[in-house]
Amino acid sequence: MKINVIGTGSMGAETRGNQSILVDNVLFDAGSGTVLKMSQLGLHTEDVKYIVITHSHADHFVDLPNYLLGRNIRGKHENLLYIIGGVGIKEKTIQLFELTFGDGIPNKYANLEEKCNVKFVELESGQSFEDETIKITGYDLEHGTCKPMLGYVLEKDGHTLGYATDTVLCDNVRKICEKSEIAFLDATNPMTTRMHMGVQDVLDLKKEYPKVSMNAIHRSDYEHENITEINFPEDGDIIEI
Repeated sequence: MKINVIGTGSMGAETRGNQSILVDNVLFDAGSGTVLKMSQLGLHTEDVKYIVITHSHADHFVDLPNYLLGRNIRGKHENLLYIIGGVGIKEKTIQLFELTFGDGIPNKYANLEEKCNVKFVELESGQSFEDETIKITGYDLEHGTCKPMLGYVLEKDGHTLGYATDTVLCDNVRKICEKSEIAFLDATNPMTTRMHMGVQDVLDLKKEYPKVSMNAIHRSDYEHENITEINFPEDGDIIEI
């Protein structure tokens, strides 16, 4: 796996882009600014085969219209793109298109799948999408009243990657860590808050799962000092496993 770290920031972070990672041809989250950040990093949207969305908050979801329409404008939409998310992701994406590019035309994007050559895959907790190259399993996480809110385990080329952000520490975060050799985890602030894990939670998980390479992302603008047990990737980093 080659992991391009596109953004490591939480909403409101001034020094980091909105959280997103590209794992080979699998993009996790497409929040505000993701398309521009990918371009700046020399990454091409047309090379992505799967977009995996955790939830529909703006810093994880709102760049989908820019992503898909830009792909169409460049004539790079001949390959089918899968958009994987929780139940309702198709309806929410169409609503987002109607809000941002609808021009007041009723049902302009009712045929979004055909127009943009995409296929939506909606998962409930514990369900998987699988084809000849990857398996992605979704798990319910806890992020206030936001539902659905999924974390994921990606299985690809004999490796397993966990992605659990925008959540408090819960049983399914542990399940994701248990199944992963490398994990990207919410660490919005140094300490736990009402809706987010903090650095201390990631450190505690590292003690529970010492063999997992743990990466703290979805970070605000705090500085960490003298922490070596877990990793703090920055925007633009490349990690290979």
